[in-house]
Amino acid sequence: MSIITLREIHKAFGPEVVFDKLSLPLHPGEKVGMVGPNGSGKSTILKLIVGQIDPDMGQVIKRKGLRIGYLPQEPAFNGDRTVLEEMHASVDDILRLQQAIHTASHEMEALTGPALHAKMKQYDRLCHDFELAGGYRYETHIRMTLAALGFEPELYHAKTSALSGGQLSRLGLAQVLMLQTDLLLLDEPTNHLDLQATEWLEKFLTNYNGAAVIISHDRYLLDRIACKIIEVENQQAHVWAGNYDNYVQTKKTLTLQQKREHVKRVEMVEHTLDFIARNKDQEGMRGTARGRKTRLKRLLKDNPDFLDKPTQTKTISFSFGKTDHTGDLVLRCEGLSKSFGDLTLFSDLTFDVLRGERIGVTGPNGTGKSTLLRLALGQMEPSAGDIRLGRNIRVGYLDQHGDVLDPAKTVLEEAAQAKPELSSEQTRNRLGAFLFSGDDVFKLCADLSGGQRNRLMLCRLVLAEPDLLVMDEPTNHLDIASRETFETALNDYAGTMIVVSHDRYFLDRVVDKLLVVGTDALGHRCLGKTEFILHKPAYSRYVTLIHERQEAESRSSSGQESQTAARKRPAGRGRDDKPAKETPEELKPFNRYSLEQIEEMILTLEQVVDGMKERFGHAEVYKNPDVLTELQRSYDEKTAELDLLYRAYERHT
Repeated sequence: MSIITLREIHKAFGPEVVFDKLSLPLHPGEKVGMVGPNGSGKSTILKLIVGQIDPDMGQVIKRKGLRIGYLPQEPAFNGDRTVLEEMHASVDDILRLQQAIHTASHEMEALTGPALHAKMKQYDRLCHDFELAGGYRYETHIRMTLAALGFEPELYHAKTSALSGGQLSRLGLAQVLMLQTDLLLLDEPTNHLDLQATEWLEKFLTNYNGAAVIISHDRYLLDRIACKIIEVENQQAHVWAGNYDNYVQTKKTLTLQQKREHVKRVEMVEHTLDFIARNKDQEGMRGTARGRKTRLKRLLKDNPDFLDKPTQTKTISFSFGKTDHTGDLVLRCEGLSKSFGDLTLFSDLTFDVLRGERIGVTGPNGTGKSTLLRLALGQMEPSAGDIRLGRNIRVGYLDQHGDVLDPAKTVLEEAAQAKPELSSEQTRNRLGAFLFSGDDVFKLCADLSGGQRNRLMLCRLVLAEPDLLVMDEPTNHLDIASRETFETALNDYAGTMIVVSHDRYFLDRVVDKLLVVGTDALGHRCLGKTEFILHKPAYSRYVTLIHERQEAESRSSSGQESQTAARKRPAGRGRDDKPAKETPEELKPFNRYSLEQIEEMILTLEQVVDGMKERFGHAEVYKNPDVLTELQRSYDEKTAELDLLYRAYERHT
């Protein structure tokens, strides 16, 4: 049974119809990816589900009691609150339970007899609900979630008004993931996430028990977590079974079939018309010709779209021109260091970029990727060392914020500036390939959406005919079809490329080498560290290396523990003994203890737990909420530890 049903939805904004008789069910526990061209209505579907907007016609039916967590593309916050205060606001149900426990505790002080007994029952029920809601773990959960999404502890007490747009998006995601929900609606959740945070989000969604609808252009994310793909296009939503790769292959096959069927229909009509023309005046064939003409008219009347071509999504279409640079050296970096006060981003970094090479740069947010590009372009001075371009190189630069665009200029003026020798009509034709048509070319850059700004910057790049492309997050705000066109153009580009990106699929497809900045050998954040990956597909190779190193590190740690245990093994345990089953990870710390030592630890801890149980009945405890909360937390920790000891004891015996 579905948890959400959109039935016969019609929605228009002014004269523009977004949906016409759209129907869509969502079921419990399923992870669904949502794709479609920019502006097709994907975000509108999420807003209809949460009730931010109403359909003009049709119904949005929700299961009673359904708990929904919604992440918009641009979350809004009260600028006066800190990061931690906003996170606490996302668990207000737990905080209300905590307050109710405190209130009940104070009320018990003035009660006796049956009234006290009833209040104690209420208190026990509240404590039970508090525990089920994760009340004893929510502070730890908050900090773990913030850390996983790239928030350093020094930002926890910063006001949200001081955060960047990317930080606000990540805070919104952290808030939503803290909620107790049955359904997550996430609109571009990987925007502004680095690779490490994106992989963490993948694991979270994989383990999440509820349903999720994820609007995303991250093709690896959709491949790994989606069991269905919803394609929003032409005022409808079509559901495809399987992950993103399966959707692509199935749609490709279906599109090919539709094209073949269209050709057959056209040929059939042409043959019929030819037969009618040849036989309408022939003796003995006139009746047959009239019959075919009648049947053809009826067919076309009953099926007005019989000869329509299969519709294709309109997307950008372009290619890069030839390059003129003949020298081999494009960029040289020697002993480069860059620091901001005590913060060191690079130290003694040395490499060359040769003609035709395609270098990807990736790493956690705030580790110096954009800084490296600005150093290469001479927009910033290094702290030590040197970085310089080769001679007579035309550089095309695309920055992630669109700062290269003048907000006071129109789209047409910005494009014309990239290649002044073109006429206005020629420039408009070039802009048309990037989906700027009609009056769009007279829009001010200040009024453009993120996707429009990116498309305009790409148009400028193509018009400039650069020898070297320097790009900072170029796929931001591009839909999947536009990304694929862009990737094809880059693969055909004969020049040199340096690109900063967190788009894993994009990196695998277009770069030959990958420079990873700001992580150690195990993939953990570590400012100042750099590593080159020299094999394709570069990103996938990097992930494989990280996993191999982590496994080797784990084996090394296990080997050291085994050697320690072997030295402590009692006499008489030799090679003829049956091999022991592999120790679960949580029990490995107890391998160093003998059976007698574990037994002694159990006896000691049992006495501690028994003492704690007695303290729950003391008035100075249950009448003091803070003392009670601390005692409950300690009791949970000790009972969990005792359970591990019991399991370790059974394993030893």
